[in-house]
Amino acid sequence: MKNKTLIAALRKQKGWTQEILAEKCNLSVRTIQRLESGEDGNISTLNVIAQALDVKIGDLFDSIANHDKEQEITNYAELQQNQVTQRRSAHKLYVIAKIIFGLAMICLTSFIQTGLLWVFWLFMWPIGFIIFSVVNTIWLQPKLDTKYPLTKGIDLKAYKEAHQSVEGD
Repeated sequence: MKNKTLIAALRKQKGWTQEILAEKCNLSVRTIQRLESGEDGNISTLNVIAQALDVKIGDLFDSIANHDKEQEITNYAELQQNQVTQRRSAHKLYVIAKIIFGLAMICLTSFIQTGLLWVFWLFMWPIGFIIFSVVNTIWLQPKLDTKYPLTKGIDLKAYKEAHQSVEGD
């Protein structure tokens, strides 16, 4: 008995051909065809496809023929969800730091009295947020990718929205 996958339906919902999905996943079209026909795939391949389709790995299947494979996918999905939650929490600290910077800049306005300081203050807003953006891109995201590898490449906003709508159904 083969697996009953939802990959083709999910792909078609996005209006993608097998070629487009294969390109987005950096896989061969034949791999996509095999998986859509119900053949087993390894967990990393399934994860890449799930990420491209913005779904959890378990959402790729209606049923899985092999109980061990089903358990492996279930365990992986739970671990991934835990890592997404942890990554989101870690990222909140970055957001809080940006808010504190903004509040500090607002508080500084009460101490500024000369024109030169106002010019400095006006330039610090964009420079500060550019620095935050660079720190996020160069240091924070790679660090979080290393600490939470199952979340690497996942758009956390899209992931959250997709899983809230699934859980709300």
